[in-house]
Amino acid sequence: MDEADLSTQRAQARQDARFPQADVDQGRPGGHSGAPGEGTPAPVGVTHAPVDPPRRPGIGPVRSRSTFADLRRSTAKGRSGPVSVSFVDHPDWDRSQAAYAVNRKVGNAVRRNLLRRRMRAIISGQADTLPTGAYVVHSGPDGPTLHFDELKVAMSQALEKATNRTPSRTGR
Repeated sequence: MDEADLSTQRAQARQDARFPQADVDQGRPGGHSGAPGEGTPAPVGVTHAPVDPPRRPGIGPVRSRSTFADLRRSTAKGRSGPVSVSFVDHPDWDRSQAAYAVNRKVGNAVRRNLLRRRMRAIISGQADTLPTGAYVVHSGPDGPTLHFDELKVAMSQALEKATNRTPSRTGR
């Protein structure tokens, strides 16, 4: 085939490129409903959250290198059973911070994470009674063998010793 054999006129668009009406699903609307909208659709019946949610009281994570260095040098320490706590007082902070040290001698990752979650729950439950500052809670290899209530008692005693508070007489 040679270029001389090709037509120089533009080909006409064919209108019968679609399926004939007999082959179209009659349950669907015919034709295009329009171009899809851009962006996310507006939520229906959902209220928006405040721009800056109020900070909830509790214990945040220790993230600062200088705070970890202060905790390492701290002399305010307490120990009870397999749990030890180091404390640095920071009364100017809006909430306390805590880190949890659970090494591999405690067990596999499942046991270590379970113990860490338990310790986090215990210290969060006592957050409103604790002095504002930074805490490092460390557990020895016998930590996972304690039941939750035993761990709670050991942590409470270690926290009391570290913060130089008098023990509570409520029996909790």
